Amino acid sequence: MARDNDDFEGIDIDGPWGGIRIGSGGVRMGRRFAADSDDADYRQARRRVRRRLNFYRNVGYYVAVVGILALIDWATGGGWWVQWLAAIWGGVLLLRFLTNFVAPSLWGREAEERMIQQEMNRQRGRVDVDSSAGHDRP
Repeated sequence: MARDNDDFEGIDIDGPWGGIRIGSGGVRMGRRFAADSDDADYRQARRRVRRRLNFYRNVGYYVAVVGILALIDWATGGGWWVQWLAAIWGGVLLLRFLTNFVAPSLWGREAEERMIQQEMNRQRGRVDVDSSAGHDRP
């Protein structure tokens, strides 16, 4: 059975031999699912790392496939049709780059925490002032 603090949604069969989980993320088999699923911060970090690794993998596929197709296009004397594939796939990769690397720093969890802290400081009357800016005091 799934533990109460585990946010897994799906079928969870656990026994002394190990367990199996069937859910939206696919099927997982093994021992001790709770060991890596107890900590929400760990799960979130793992998701971010997996997204970044998938991005790197897709860039590798992009370079290999577009390179091979460009060689084929060049060898057959074609009209450089491969540029359209490269442009469209490159655009998708650009969107994935922005989603995985740029967007979290702009409006992700860390940015939200920073903004909450700034708002709390503002409401309490504290102002973050850089004492070195414009002053030459010892």
